[in-house]
Amino acid sequence: MKNFTAGVEMVEMADGVFARLHEGMTNAGILIGDEGVLVIDSLRVPSFARDLIADVRRLTDKPVRYVVDTHSHWDHAWGNEEFPEAVIVGHANCRAEMLDVEFTEAWRERIRERADPWAEEALAVRVTPPALTFEDSIQLWFGGRRVDLRYLGRAHTSGDIFVHLPEDGVLFTGDVAQDGGVPYVLDGYMREWIETGTRLAELGAHRFVPGHGPVGEAPALVEARDFVAELVASTERSVTEGLDEHVAGARAARDLRERFGSWRGFERVQESAGYTYRQVRAS
Repeated sequence: MKNFTAGVEMVEMADGVFARLHEGMTNAGILIGDEGVLVIDSLRVPSFARDLIADVRRLTDKPVRYVVDTHSHWDHAWGNEEFPEAVIVGHANCRAEMLDVEFTEAWRERIRERADPWAEEALAVRVTPPALTFEDSIQLWFGGRRVDLRYLGRAHTSGDIFVHLPEDGVLFTGDVAQDGGVPYVLDGYMREWIETGTRLAELGAHRFVPGHGPVGEAPALVEARDFVAELVASTERSVTEGLDEHVAGARAARDLRERFGSWRGFERVQESAGYTYRQVRAS
């Protein structure tokens, strides 16, 4: 057994396709082609990206040719600077968000306030946005394997993309869908997320690799969509009834607890409902 980075489990999803699952952290993907490697998400800071590169080297000595950013959030894309020879690929909106100084500084401030162990490193990151962008889709042929990069609409951010390997029935979902985990919604487009989640489930993948947590199977994609739909529905009822934000949040937690109370991060539901409430009221 290869000695990967501490806390990392490497799951082979198909021949040469790996999910790099990092307990309590951010997952990544590794696709090994004939002459190079495609990495999905470069992780949160350069030191994490260097660990990722070391784990790639434990699988193959082929160079990393592409890095795909599933979205702009720091824990998925702030390791990009460690791949100077690779083409960084992402949605046009992802690039725009990463070039937004206020967006970047807001993330730095959150990290500073939390005093994470990697905070000092994060404050010095050279944010490196995608150099190759697209609007709807790109189809790559990588080692003879078809790789579809798909944009299905706004959801977790304005620029979420999905890496779909249709011949293998495998999908990398970034943070739009997890298996039994409450997503971070505070940059989300909540009503549109429902529609995007429906399109995601309709791709027909058998298994998926989320941005956080364990590998999931197709029914979990529907459950992930349903979580967002029920969160939105609960807050819409509260807005219609004239309830205030705090009461709406408590109500959402009650409404969702029976079905989703065992999910990782369920304690964030009230905060998530507050954000959703403000977005519903403003629409």
